[in-house]
Amino acid sequence: MPGLFPLPAALKKINSILLFLACVVLVLSIIVAVLNMTLRPFGHPITGSFELMGYGSALVTALGLGFSQEKKSHIAVDILFKRFPSNLKKWFNFTGLLVSGLFFAAVAWRLFAFALDLRANEELSETLMLPFYPVTMVVSMGLLVLTANLLWDAVRIFRPATRQGPAD
Repeated sequence: MPGLFPLPAALKKINSILLFLACVVLVLSIIVAVLNMTLRPFGHPITGSFELMGYGSALVTALGLGFSQEKKSHIAVDILFKRFPSNLKKWFNFTGLLVSGLFFAAVAWRLFAFALDLRANEELSETLMLPFYPVTMVVSMGLLVLTANLLWDAVRIFRPATRQGPAD
């Protein structure tokens, strides 16, 4: 597995970049929401703010998935598994990560195919007439980065501890 060692550094960089983009989208979404709430009483709501908030929510969620997996900032229920022998826990963890990785890879692939279909059919949002496919492609990319993180975590489970170092 020596060829895989540079992957964590690349994944960390990708995760950080996507998280930064998610933060930018979140700040922009907040600005749109505040402006819309402020201008609405004066009869000047932001047209399409609901659509923009929907796009923003999808982007923030998808762009933060890889970083969330990298930092393990999600819930893990291990009430049953913490009493198992260490080797058995490794196999359960490996299986869970592998199945999750394959699942999200399939979802990313189907979502990307759906985005291509949206592009081919020139599907647009109702109010702002913005194309759906770019956001759908970015969500697919976020799921693909999550997949890479999950599969790398699965690979690392059985890597000898002596080979772990700054690349992790």
